[in-house]
Amino acid sequence: MKASSRASILVALTVGSLLSLSITSISYATGLDDGYPPGAAAPGRTCAPSDVGQKTTSSFTGKVLACILIQDTARWWIDGDPLPPIETPAASAPSSGPSSGSKSAPPPVAASNFTWSKDVNISKLKASKFLTIAGARPVQVFIPGTLKSKVPAPLLVALHGFTASTSDLMTLMNLTPEAYKRGVVLAVPSGTRNVDGLSFWNATGSCCDFNASGVDDSAYLMDLVKQIGTKVSIDPKRIYFLGHSNGGFMSYTVACNNSAQIAAIVNLEGSTFADPTQCKADHPVSVLQINGTADELININGGNVFGDPTHPYPSVKDETRNWAGINGCSTSTPLIKAKGTFDYEPSLAGAETSKESYKCPKGIAIEMWTISGGVHVPKLNSAFISAVFDFLLSHKK
Repeated sequence: MKASSRASILVALTVGSLLSLSITSISYATGLDDGYPPGAAAPGRTCAPSDVGQKTTSSFTGKVLACILIQDTARWWIDGDPLPPIETPAASAPSSGPSSGSKSAPPPVAASNFTWSKDVNISKLKASKFLTIAGARPVQVFIPGTLKSKVPAPLLVALHGFTASTSDLMTLMNLTPEAYKRGVVLAVPSGTRNVDGLSFWNATGSCCDFNASGVDDSAYLMDLVKQIGTKVSIDPKRIYFLGHSNGGFMSYTVACNNSAQIAAIVNLEGSTFADPTQCKADHPVSVLQINGTADELININGGNVFGDPTHPYPSVKDETRNWAGINGCSTSTPLIKAKGTFDYEPSLAGAETSKESYKCPKGIAIEMWTISGGVHVPKLNSAFISAVFDFLLSHKK
């Protein structure tokens, strides 16, 4: 599939998602937006290209509409609804590799698109502030007012998913209150924009540099860690990464390439290299892998990104087993099951999350949390955020 074709079949820009339907053409039949007032947002009606990624609630139906790219045109669509595929004219078989020839430059992006402070209220977080690391991709860093003088602080770098923004990630899980409570410096950087203006991290061959830009995001992120260290005292033994979806893929990749520097990572609804030999980690890194059993995009048993067999990803069992080997954990003894279940997803009834872990050397952990019925973009409560911080902060180099 050509990169331009792959981008054109994206059907939703929901929070941090890897989103696509296996369709090549969409028809907007007469009557698709029947009944909606003239001039109002309605399914199939065009929206401003600058509004891509924005959502609105229809005053007519009460449904949430998202402005998304459909066949390279910005249109409103009911958030989360599939698009209606129709028969398409016969076409020559597309290439499975990236598009060749000259590459278009990505559209310009306003600096405000990289900010998330406008969506997070820190007025009650005493003495806290934001600082900005300047550059082509400005990065906002939350400095909690709870930092102790002359004591290096832990650093958490949080990564959004494919097509998502920093604000989307913070909507999915607002990390600032817990970062304030624990005295953790929090950085939320943005991925590169591809030629269609969609944000991505170049994590693995499968996800999500579909235009083959070759951007070295692993090096970029570790350089960011260094830059933050020039602004605030960071504990080099407590550097953590957390990512959702494509950001989860990226967290694994950074850990694979920089295992001597990273203490622990959290991967929410993401995956990693299908070929474990591509991970060059030679030092232990504690790993928390979190998946929903109903994730419509990243299957707990492995699969292919966008259903493309040239873009595979491993099962949770295989990816965590590989890291267990790297970390010196036992792969021959049964997994350790936590007692009981945990209520981290308020939209699901009861306590839906179970936990398993490998038997590992002291100070190292490989944990798997499974959200029964959980989807790709779950609703997460404060107990989840607190438990994630508990995991991260219990590990250091």
